[in-house]
Amino acid sequence: MTEVGDLMIFVRIVDWINKQMSRLIGLSLLVMTIVIFLQVMTRFVFTAVDIYISIPWAEELARYLMIWIVFIGGALATRHAKLIAVDALVFAVPKVPGKLIKIFAHILSLLFYVCLLIIGIQWANIGLTVRAPVMGFSMIYVYLAMAVGAGLMILNTITLFIDTALNKKDIRDPTSNEVNTPNH
Repeated sequence: MTEVGDLMIFVRIVDWINKQMSRLIGLSLLVMTIVIFLQVMTRFVFTAVDIYISIPWAEELARYLMIWIVFIGGALATRHAKLIAVDALVFAVPKVPGKLIKIFAHILSLLFYVCLLIIGIQWANIGLTVRAPVMGFSMIYVYLAMAVGAGLMILNTITLFIDTALNKKDIRDPTSNEVNTPNH
């Protein structure tokens, strides 16, 4: 098999992983919504009719799910360069310097993701000795979100570079084809 074929398989595998992560985010949002709805029901609605019950773990679970959603969602946004950015300069200069600026920005982001991965691994190690206050499980399951998200961000940035090069996309806007981008 050719090197280009291997790279395309790599891109497809990463995109499949991202699809599964997207489903996991959807499931997490569903669980979080249900848990918060139940918390509101027990706190306000049942109390209004003199039924006093509590779900002490609801807020904690929702917070931990949100942490995972943010890190995984950030990784998914990285794949298609959809993180917040100011692209005015990239499109204000001629095409080649604009592309170089965008590549430099992605390389800087990649370095940040590597730092985030290292810090995430350190936090995960701390999580081995810390327990969730209400739910009581090891905090490694929460602290791993940073390392997993950063690892996926690294993988998705590399995949973005590969996909952009193989499909001859404009790095300034990798979601559109080179033909459809304005000439600068």
